[in-house]
Amino acid sequence: MKKRRVLYIFLSMFMFGICVAQVEKRLDFSGYLQSDIRFIVEDYRGEKTGDGYRFELNRNDIKGRLKWTPHDKVQGVVDARFRFYGFNESERLHDLFRSTKIEPYDFQINEAYLAVRGAPFHWMDFRIGRIIQTWGTADMFNPTDNLNSRDFSDPLDYTAKVPNQMVELAFYPASFLQVQVVWVPFFKPSLLPPSAQLGFSVERTLDNCFLRAPVPPLDRGQIELLQALFASIPPCDLNFTNAEVRIVKPSQSLRNSQVGARVKFTAGLGDFGDMDFSLSYYYGRFSFPIAYTAVADIKRAAGSTLDVSYTAEVMYPRMQVAGFDFSLSPESKQVPGFFGELALIFPEKVVFGLAVLQNGRIQESLFMSATNVPRTPFIKATAGLDYTIARRLYLNFQYVRGFFDEFNDRYGIHNYFVPALETKFFEDELKVRLAGAWNLDDLSLVVFPEVTWVAVPSVEIVLGSFLYLGDTKPLDPMSYAGRSKFGQKAAGRSVAYLKAKYSW
Repeated sequence: MKKRRVLYIFLSMFMFGICVAQVEKRLDFSGYLQSDIRFIVEDYRGEKTGDGYRFELNRNDIKGRLKWTPHDKVQGVVDARFRFYGFNESERLHDLFRSTKIEPYDFQINEAYLAVRGAPFHWMDFRIGRIIQTWGTADMFNPTDNLNSRDFSDPLDYTAKVPNQMVELAFYPASFLQVQVVWVPFFKPSLLPPSAQLGFSVERTLDNCFLRAPVPPLDRGQIELLQALFASIPPCDLNFTNAEVRIVKPSQSLRNSQVGARVKFTAGLGDFGDMDFSLSYYYGRFSFPIAYTAVADIKRAAGSTLDVSYTAEVMYPRMQVAGFDFSLSPESKQVPGFFGELALIFPEKVVFGLAVLQNGRIQESLFMSATNVPRTPFIKATAGLDYTIARRLYLNFQYVRGFFDEFNDRYGIHNYFVPALETKFFEDELKVRLAGAWNLDDLSLVVFPEVTWVAVPSVEIVLGSFLYLGDTKPLDPMSYAGRSKFGQKAAGRSVAYLKAKYSW
């Protein structure tokens, strides 16, 4: 009943916006309808070999954004999305009495805030409500942008963020200067892709025998000692269950609030164009989980069989980030634009601990610990350029140090080359884009070719694929850092997709 009420509210807002926006200039209603179908094009990146060549997604979205400006200095914004999942989720006869099992859906409000301009002073603005912030000048890879966590629940929508409640104050003491201060009362973690759980999964052979377990963030000698415990057990006699992963959540106290401040400058450089640069500071938490503790309980079953259960904990360490970013937009079309970001991160130290139990009793000789995240400051950075040739070919090249989820734990900070090429034909009705990301340390990569056809104005048909390339096996089975970035199964599945989108 509650979900139906939400549907009625959303549809009422949808219809109200369409009708009123046509006759009232103070209302602006935009949005889109989108259908998204995806098919897994490989047969080896799932939990077990053979779990592929099938449909992964059959989804339809309705998204609306309503802006209301009752006064020249006041604006209200509501951005909401209604999503239908096209797969039948019924498992029991009783489920066939519930339409939400046969037609599952969800509703999300992305933004809902009130903005006031020029009040209480003409040089001051403020916003309060559910907001998505975007800091930085680079294309997607913004190490200075930490106020909103990332939303990777859909790996193809890698620009999405988790909305959060905020209070924002903006000051304009001069035409070339902007000062922004943001307070975020509560921490929200990043959303992970469904494949993330494979990072804690035990791998098995085709006949369901034990193959390998996830490597913990310990020293090499400690990892060798753990593997020696099971070396003498036949793989088919080792019943190693998948890990139960628990989250250590920050409390809802004032000390766990997040704050950010940014000073943005604009400078004219004559024939070289305009340059924007910012200095920023952030205090909060890293939004991706970091391995914290684990317990392995070994119990001997009948004969030589061993049952091993594994429980792990992850946490979100505190951090402070001092940031700098810039962008240079030359007036001459013969000169490319340049941009860059640098974030100096001061992390909270994280010590990982592992306890091994035998029949429920702690083995003191098998209690191990190691520093997973040192307190040493580290750098994440992006530098790149974009260039348009003859208004037809767009080039974007970026060097990225530190992927979204890297925090200088025992996996380390990796280096990436991120290119994108885009060209258009037939008066921009056909667009061909090739993008990707290449890990320069382990040489794994993700390739993202896409073709977009503007069938009629406001209607796009998109055909593309998202392909992970790299070794699914650990490059070094004795190291937590030994897994391939894009090759590991936790990165996701390779898919082909077809999308249709109508925007208004």
